[in-house]
Amino acid sequence: MILREIQMNIRSNFGKLVNWDDIPKGNFNCYMFAISNTIPTEVFDYEKDGEIYLKSCIGANVPYFGNIGQISGKSNYTNVTELINALKCDLETLGISVESCSLETVVPKQCVKIAFYYNTEDLLKGKHSGFHFLRQDNNIWEHKKGWTGTVEQLESFDGDTTIAGLDLIGYFQLAE
Repeated sequence: MILREIQMNIRSNFGKLVNWDDIPKGNFNCYMFAISNTIPTEVFDYEKDGEIYLKSCIGANVPYFGNIGQISGKSNYTNVTELINALKCDLETLGISVESCSLETVVPKQCVKIAFYYNTEDLLKGKHSGFHFLRQDNNIWEHKKGWTGTVEQLESFDGDTTIAGLDLIGYFQLAE
């Protein structure tokens, strides 16, 4: 049921200006931000020794919804090709069409462009750790720093922007 609500939420938000400041920042991460999901999938539970612990709004069998591949059930990737496939399957499950593109690609107004970063060093060791998404709307790049961060505009983005410890996986054009 929650998946259907998320699909409908994304469709109603897609290509529209969302006031992210009105949404509790602990309700979504950079992935959910990138795809315009404003329905909380996890909420802040507690913090201990500098670690953030979340509580699922979906159920005990889906403890963390904001990971790549979890929406589509393709979370067992071991290389970049499988990682990209997991991302594409997630988006297609949510009713979002996805195409690889470049930084220079000018996307139609009703589309969104995302930049996807991932810790490929850990991925190749069989670990799933850090990832990050940037989103471009109307030629402005934005991102959300983790679960507790705010949505911020980047002053500039030329494709050489690095995210600590993460590698650029690619750019993708999203459409509903």
